[in-house]
Amino acid sequence: MTSAWDSRPGDGPQRIRRIRGGDEAEPPPQARARITPVQVIETRTPHREEGFEFAGIDIDGAFALGLFLPMLFIGKLGTLGGAMIAALVPLYLFLRRERLFRLFLPRSFLFLIPAFAAFSVLWSQAQGESLRYATELAITVAAGLLLSSARNQEAVVRAISLAFLSYVVASLFLGGYVGVGVGMGGQAFAGLSESKNLLADIASSGLVASAVVAILAIQNRSWLWIAIAFGSIALDLYCVVAARSAGAMLGLAMATMAIVGLTPLVYAGKVVRGWVTSMVGVCLVAIGIFYSTIAQALMDFGASVFDKDPTLTGRTYLWYRAADLIREKPLLGRGFYAFWLQGNTDAEGLWRYFGIDGRGGFTFHNTVVEILVMLGWAGLTLIAGVVLVGVISLIRRFVTRPTLPMVFWIGILLYELARTPIETIGLAPFYFSTALVFGALGAAFKRSRSRKREHEEALAAQAWPTPGASEGWAPARPAPGSLRLVKSAPEDGR
Repeated sequence: MTSAWDSRPGDGPQRIRRIRGGDEAEPPPQARARITPVQVIETRTPHREEGFEFAGIDIDGAFALGLFLPMLFIGKLGTLGGAMIAALVPLYLFLRRERLFRLFLPRSFLFLIPAFAAFSVLWSQAQGESLRYATELAITVAAGLLLSSARNQEAVVRAISLAFLSYVVASLFLGGYVGVGVGMGGQAFAGLSESKNLLADIASSGLVASAVVAILAIQNRSWLWIAIAFGSIALDLYCVVAARSAGAMLGLAMATMAIVGLTPLVYAGKVVRGWVTSMVGVCLVAIGIFYSTIAQALMDFGASVFDKDPTLTGRTYLWYRAADLIREKPLLGRGFYAFWLQGNTDAEGLWRYFGIDGRGGFTFHNTVVEILVMLGWAGLTLIAGVVLVGVISLIRRFVTRPTLPMVFWIGILLYELARTPIETIGLAPFYFSTALVFGALGAAFKRSRSRKREHEEALAAQAWPTPGASEGWAPARPAPGSLRLVKSAPEDGR
């Protein structure tokens, strides 16, 4: 497409008369002399979160809110809560069906965990239960990956914060207290559940999300969200302290350090991010190497801060019994969720010892021990390898493409990892903590983009000229709407 130029002499500056198609028309020499060569020296793409909206509602945020509400209230909703989760995830999968392959392909290794859980049906002591829980775990893993791959990550974090705030507010108005320890006095706030540790876990997770929402709101100068975020932080912090949970407070300290340390790095240079995040990775490796020492330190911390018994409310006896169970079937374990079943003599004895009248909702309060009992050393090796790959990928992703929502995912992952010595993390199906863990691991990979965005980038790739391609180089093509910094050629005299 070229311009036909009015080239009559004496008419002053040349001007465009009309546009003609074809390549035969060229501007006269006088017009070509007026062309100012420029050189692209840098391109900067502005940060923009693109939502997936329907009738003015952000679908990503709505999915996050709709997913976590039944997960948090599943103790009250029961089977209805599980049915809501099982129906919502396939619906959201259908809405994003066009990009499912591209979404799940780089994250497919994370499905090795529910796949091995399902494989344990072959040797499980309760095959039907193992298959059911493995299927529910696969749905939960898919939900977490959908969250971290959503287009509008800011909306996802805000929705998560609102869901946890809803539970905390309901607990403060309608909740109660439970006794602390085995045969000891004292009470702790448990909210709507019968477990103080569950309430502390919910409040701590909500606090991590609300802290990032507060930073986003300050950046965007959204006064309403600033008020909501800081109000949520205050309520969450009160619940964590009132629940007297040592593990939650330690994990929250780890997450807070991550948020405070990583937020400035979002705006720092790549070299600085690389050094700092590498140190974080070294710390995680050290945690894995000195796992048993850290577990003992956590027990001592809980005993000193909350004036508990030295066994940290009976966990040492629980682990002693688990050691016998592991020795009986060390390689493959007893099957996924095949131990904590009513009618199992060993489980009934532990429930009776700890006064669990409901005979359910109990764990070995140690992630490694729980995995060894259920899936043996083979399962532990597989899960540890998958998590290690995910953590390394997440650190690498933050170094190359840092965002504030990614700070949330790193913070929540550190919070969960810090609690593995005294809690069971990342294995419970239809559980908010499991969805958050796999969401954090899935955040290490690229997010989905809208058709409009992809179309714009394709057009830019075709329209952007590539001078110098014959010499073996071509300048980078900027994304639509990006800022191009240019400098004039020396002969322009400017």
